[in-house]
Amino acid sequence: MQNHFLPRSERLETLKRLRDFFNAHTSQTLKEAYDAFSLEHSIDEDELEILFNRYFVGPMEPIADPFASVYIDDPQSVMTQSTLHVRSLYETMGFFYPLKNIVPEDHIGVELDAYYQLIYLEEVKNVAYLSELRYYFFHEHIAVWMPQLIERAMHGRSEGDNAIHFILNELKSFLIRETTTTRSHE
Repeated sequence: MQNHFLPRSERLETLKRLRDFFNAHTSQTLKEAYDAFSLEHSIDEDELEILFNRYFVGPMEPIADPFASVYIDDPQSVMTQSTLHVRSLYETMGFFYPLKNIVPEDHIGVELDAYYQLIYLEEVKNVAYLSELRYYFFHEHIAVWMPQLIERAMHGRSEGDNAIHFILNELKSFLIRETTTTRSHE
């Protein structure tokens, strides 16, 4: 019976790694999150931070903005209607967000964290009634915009950006696997 839960724990672990990578706020936590993938090749902490900033932060315009609103509502705006929709979903699921009004709720790391919490509650704590909300959040929101982020980032890829390419492939693989999930695992 324990083997039945192994794929679920791998699912949570992959999601946790992705969440931690996109939520990293220092070069050290970014490197730790990257290294959690147990890669055969390594990258210098400073080089990884430079790549991450070039792709997702700035100071120049990032290659791929990490906010859903840019892909769903308006490529020039953050904190739009889709952000408010995600905020209401978080309230519905009881998701506490300590950075409210500091980092928009539709940031990729925040959304991956919310999705992680939904899966954790559903699979580890057996709170099955949240499966409909998880299904909706993924299929009607996450799966709508994250593939666009991946495509934009892959299109802006340069030679030697293997670390970011790896993470984007991990995210893409995770999204593909999640599209086959049902509303409930029972």
